[in-house]
Amino acid sequence: MPGPVFHPLVLLLSSSRETITTVASQLDYELFNLLITTREEEAVEAIRRGWSDVLVFEPPYPQQHSGCLSTFLQEQGEALPVILITSSQNSFPECPWLRVYEVLHKPINRLELSARLKSVVTLRQLEKQLADQPLAPSRATRVLLVEDSPLQRKILAGYLAGEGIEVITAADGAEALRIAEQQRPDMILLDVVLPGMDGFEVCRHLKENPGLKDTPVVFITSRQGREDKIRGLECGADDFLFKPVDKRELLIRTRSLLRRKQLMDTLVHQASRDPLTGLYNRRQLALDLQRELSRARRYSISLALIMADVDFFKNYNDTNGHLAGDEVLRQLAALLVSNTRDADTVYRYGGEEFIILLPQTEPAGAVTVAEKLRRKVEKHSFPHGEKQPGGRLTISLGVAVYPDHARDAEGLILAADRALYRAKKEGRNRYATATPPG
Repeated sequence: MPGPVFHPLVLLLSSSRETITTVASQLDYELFNLLITTREEEAVEAIRRGWSDVLVFEPPYPQQHSGCLSTFLQEQGEALPVILITSSQNSFPECPWLRVYEVLHKPINRLELSARLKSVVTLRQLEKQLADQPLAPSRATRVLLVEDSPLQRKILAGYLAGEGIEVITAADGAEALRIAEQQRPDMILLDVVLPGMDGFEVCRHLKENPGLKDTPVVFITSRQGREDKIRGLECGADDFLFKPVDKRELLIRTRSLLRRKQLMDTLVHQASRDPLTGLYNRRQLALDLQRELSRARRYSISLALIMADVDFFKNYNDTNGHLAGDEVLRQLAALLVSNTRDADTVYRYGGEEFIILLPQTEPAGAVTVAEKLRRKVEKHSFPHGEKQPGGRLTISLGVAVYPDHARDAEGLILAADRALYRAKKEGRNRYATATPPG
C-alpha cells in the first residue's frame, strides 16, 4: 500500500483576524497544511522544531513587534522562506532580516495564495535537493522585457539593471519571439497589451517552443480581474505584476524566479550529462538528434554523425583495472571535444562508445573529422597505452550522413554503427563510411 502523503506545512503569523480567516478559508488543503499563530514566540518555536516549510508573515505594527522573530531568523543564517503579506497600497514594511521569496497583496484570493505557495515550496525543495551540488555553469543573468511604452521600458529596465541583470527589450510580440529564440533569456517580463498579438498569444508561442518552454514568464498588466489571471496561468505564465509596478516587488519576484530557473537548469544539466566524462549522455543525444534532423530537413542541409569506439577496451580494463579505464575515457572525451568545432557536440553513447554530431557537414567533411580524431587518439599518450595490442591505444570510427545514408535518427545511428563494425572487422584504428540504403 502507498505510504502517507506529507503536505508542506504553512506557518501563518498574523495578528489580523481578517487575514487569518481569509488564509484559512482560501488555502488548498489537498496540497498544504496550515499552522496559525498570532505570537512571534510561538512562530519561533515552530520554526525551531522544524515543523514549517514556509512562513506567511504579515508584519505587525511596531508597538506589537517583540523582536524575537527577527533575532531568531538572523541567528539562523539560512532563514526560512517567507511570503510577505502587504496592504493593497503596495506598502512594504522594512524587514531586512526576512528572506522574502514572494509577496502577497491584500485582499488575498485563492488563486494568488495557491500560486505563491507553490512557487515558494518548489524553490525550497529544489534548494534542499541541490544543497550539496555545484550549480550548472551559467552566463550573466538575462531578462527580456516586452513593453510597448518607451517610458515603462526605461523605468523597469533601470530597476533590473541596478541589480546587475542584463536587460534586453522588445516593443511588440513578434519582436519578442524573435529575440527570445536568438538570445534565450533566463526570464521574460511580458506586457499583456501589445500591438499586434497580445501577451497571452506571445506566451502560448513561447511555451510551444521546446527551447523556451521552461523560461519563466511574468505578465505585467493594469488589469486585475480574475479572468485575466486564470487566462494567463492557463497559457503558461508563472505570475503577474500589476501596474504601476513596485520596484521592490519586481526585484523580489525576479530573484525568486531566476533562482528557481538556475536550480532547474542544474537538474537538467545533471540529467543530460554523463557523470564520468562530463559529456552529454544518450538521453540528450536523442533530443539533439531529432532537433538537428528537423533543421536539416527544413533547410535541405546535411547532418553528419560519427560513432567512435575504443579498440580492445576490455583488454585494457582487464590488464590495468577499471579505474585506469575510467581515466582513459575521461582523457578521450576531452580529446574529442578539443578537436571538434564549437558547433559539434560529443556524447558518451555507452561504455567505451562515443558519438559526435556535426551539423551542416557533408560526407567529405565528416570523413576529414573522423581521420583527424583517429590520428589525435593514436598519437596521444594514454596511461599504459604501450600495453595495448600494437603498443598504443586507438579508436575505430563509423561515419554516416543525412540524407545520404539515412533519413531518420534511428537509421542514422544504425548506419554509423554498421560502418564502425566494418572498421573493426577491417583491422581497427581506422574509419569506415556508411553505404547508401537499398
